[in-house]
Amino acid sequence: MPGNTKVSVRLAVGLAIAILLDTVQQLAWKMGMVAIPEDASPWETIRAAFHEPLLALVALLMVVRLINWLKVLELADLSYAQPITTLSYVTVTVLSAVYLKETMTPLQITGIAIVLAGVWCISQTQRDSHESEAPAS
Repeated sequence: MPGNTKVSVRLAVGLAIAILLDTVQQLAWKMGMVAIPEDASPWETIRAAFHEPLLALVALLMVVRLINWLKVLELADLSYAQPITTLSYVTVTVLSAVYLKETMTPLQITGIAIVLAGVWCISQTQRDSHESEAPAS
């Protein structure tokens, strides 16, 4: 049992990091794209993207997210982990409203409530469908 608690803590930390990284990546992506002129040609857009530091951060975060996600999937089924990471939809929406001054509609707030309810339901299930199986001899 103590090992199971250790896995649960590692899984919770991994999922929290996944949510944090996705949130930061999405916000950096938005802020980086805002800095690129809308009326630029495709070539100018590509050049501007390579010179935007926030978009370099986005690329780095994608690599770090991949590594973290592989570690999370070692500890839990995809059907458990993926729905929990949808909490980043909530964090991105709320932080976009706070930091980017975007508006939140009543429908978005309702969606946030549904996501929270769904994540709560998923969190009540087993993280690993193979846990209940007897070990192979």
